[in-house]
Amino acid sequence: MEFTDPKVQSALIAAAVTIATLLLRAITKPIWERSFHKFKLESDYTYDQRKKVKEAISRYKVPLLNSAESLNHRLWNFSKNAPEAWHIQRDGENITDRYYLLSFCYRFLLFFSLCRKIDLELVYLDSTVSTKKDLEFLKYLKLFPQFFSDTEIFKGTGYNQSVTTDHFFSDDFRELIGKMSSNDKMLSYSEFKKKVEEKEFINVINYFSGISVDHSCLRWQVINSFHFILMAFLNDYGYDFQKTSKEKISGLAKGLPKNGLIKNAYTFIERACLNNNKEVRKAMSALLGV
Repeated sequence: MEFTDPKVQSALIAAAVTIATLLLRAITKPIWERSFHKFKLESDYTYDQRKKVKEAISRYKVPLLNSAESLNHRLWNFSKNAPEAWHIQRDGENITDRYYLLSFCYRFLLFFSLCRKIDLELVYLDSTVSTKKDLEFLKYLKLFPQFFSDTEIFKGTGYNQSVTTDHFFSDDFRELIGKMSSNDKMLSYSEFKKKVEEKEFINVINYFSGISVDHSCLRWQVINSFHFILMAFLNDYGYDFQKTSKEKISGLAKGLPKNGLIKNAYTFIERACLNNNKEVRKAMSALLGV
């Protein structure tokens, strides 16, 4: 057999290619299979966790948006009518005679209780793999209570953070929120009133009753900062009728005294990685007057 014969050479080349291919496949197949298996596991895990996170959010999303809308309406009303002192309980006055104050506290606590419900649903889930939209939703929920329980909001004011004058200790705040549900059901307004008569929620009642009528106190500035982020949240996730136009948000900011806590509030926003969120930026720009 002549190796110079073109037919023989072609046969040898074909055989060599076949052997090389078989060897290469034998070497690379286990690597490829391991890589594919790893990719499939990671893909399945991400899909499963995203699905569960979305389901946890969906379970309470509509009640939360409705609660946020109700609280937003009250905060708008309060911005205009704080001087009327409807929110202040006088010495010796029966708390049940103060509908404005009671309903204000109820809306506030109900909103935070629903936020907490979603948070608890996610305890054993990996929300870090959520979609961008779901992850930002959860960032809002983490941000909201910080306005009322993180004393960094008062940085530079000389505020005594060891005393709950204008804030709540975080554990106390969670406990208050927890009292808003019974057997996994939210308290109705009438049930809430009964608990108030039994001296429950006294800390929240005193907090709101103590807000100054002239928009000058720290509590007012905290509430005001929170309100603008609440509007951003509704603009991001709410129904069209729950949204507030940029012009209306700017008009509200211009009609109120300057808020001295805005820079501190913005630090919270940066920490929550919401500083690049379009709706948050619009709300903060309005507060800063830019």
